[in-house]
Amino acid sequence: MDRIQKALDKAKQNYAKTNIQNQASRNVSDQRDLKGKEDPLKSPIEDINYSKTKVVEVSNQRLDRRRLIAGFYNNPQSAVFRMLRTQVLKQMRSNRWQSLAVTSPTEGEGKSVVAANLAIAIAMELNQTVLLVDMDLRNPSIAKYFELNVNHGLREYLSGDYQLSDILINPGIKRLVILPGLGRAEDSAELLSSPKMASLVDDVRSQYDSRIIIFDVPPILQTDDVLLSANYFDSTLLVLEDGKNTESNINKSLQLLEGTNLMGTVVNKCSRAPEHQNY
Repeated sequence: MDRIQKALDKAKQNYAKTNIQNQASRNVSDQRDLKGKEDPLKSPIEDINYSKTKVVEVSNQRLDRRRLIAGFYNNPQSAVFRMLRTQVLKQMRSNRWQSLAVTSPTEGEGKSVVAANLAIAIAMELNQTVLLVDMDLRNPSIAKYFELNVNHGLREYLSGDYQLSDILINPGIKRLVILPGLGRAEDSAELLSSPKMASLVDDVRSQYDSRIIIFDVPPILQTDDVLLSANYFDSTLLVLEDGKNTESNINKSLQLLEGTNLMGTVVNKCSRAPEHQNY
């Protein structure tokens, strides 16, 4: 934990310098943008009819089995993800960000579980819709965590002749839609940098003002996919497995994520429970 904290403190200092320089111009721009725009908290989004999206009811038992617990108030650990949701939305709303990429230095650190739980937690807000995109084309896992049987995924959409409505799934959770992945794409870099991928991102960003888009992207140190697709998302979240990474790995990950609006880190698989967990 000390190693992680030292690296994060250094990153915060570098970020603070850039943030101070940009704050004045951002404030002026924000004030100008606010004119004529509705308050995003104004009206709840209660009933959504998924006429072009496949609906697959995922039971609470299946979600719990796969550790997707953000919506279970009777699970004390679920409060961690709702706390994360509050912190993430505060930054995204204040900066008018719409999209967030969730990554980690290496595989197996829990980034997909964090991304899925965060998406569920955000969808629980009545004024927010969420699109969860499995952009880890080499090792897609979002469909597995929701236990969805999918015939087509992002890879097939980008390389084939499928409609987006053939792929999108609502897992029975209000205001949450999933764009899953399927199989392994060795040509992931080419697919993610294709004009079709750029057009897809533009489309999903422009359809709903209330939509938050969460991209589950590959580990930052194991492929260049994150850097190739960095212009698709407004901000990033770094997931670190407690005790797994060296200081060098953490520093290199932070360096690679410079310029991507890194909003923070999540220390996962920590042996010590959060202080607020039993409140």
